[in-house]
Amino acid sequence: MGDDRALVRREPEPEPLLVANAQPLAASYNDRIRPLLDAVDKLRKLMVMKEGIPLPTIVVVGDQSSGKSSVLESLAGISLPRGQGICTRVPLIMRLQHRRPTDSPELHLEFNGKIVNVNNEDHICDAIVSATDEIAGSDKGISNAPLTLVVKKDGVPDLTMVDLPGITRVPVHGQPENIYEQISEMIMEHIRPEESIILNVVSATVDFSTCESIRMSQASIL
Repeated sequence: MGDDRALVRREPEPEPLLVANAQPLAASYNDRIRPLLDAVDKLRKLMVMKEGIPLPTIVVVGDQSSGKSSVLESLAGISLPRGQGICTRVPLIMRLQHRRPTDSPELHLEFNGKIVNVNNEDHICDAIVSATDEIAGSDKGISNAPLTLVVKKDGVPDLTMVDLPGITRVPVHGQPENIYEQISEMIMEHIRPEESIILNVVSATVDFSTCESIRMSQASIL
């Protein structure tokens, strides 16, 4: 007599997922993208763009007092120079690199072929102002010579950006009469290449259609 009972096959229990050992998506992304950013930064340091070799660059532009400093401070986790008139008078290359919480933060400036270490985050503003004065002079003029700020600390994204002087039409005391033309020329030089990614910072109180930085950005792609 046959056995009418059904033969039931038990599937093996799946092994538990070791979530604690799984690498976060952001960390995995940073591990892959960081070497590429380092390679681009090394090429930028060699000034290859002057030889006609374009590099992908995030360029931060905006009218004067548009809030660029606030945006960049939130990304870098440090304080940047503020005040009346033009605070950014040279192209400020911000190289941000994420570090593990157990590693000590590292900040330094690179300009005129030298490196200046900043041991305290509270002193970074004074260090940037001193370096800017050395590059562009102690008056209110601007210079196209770059100043590089390297920030290595926990909580910052792996990112490199170029912050340019805010657009102003009316020169103040100590500025050349053609300050608008100088700033416009510098901005267009950085945003015109197809490899440039334009980060436009616009104040919420400004009419978007009449914003000068938006107009320049639109003109750069025509």
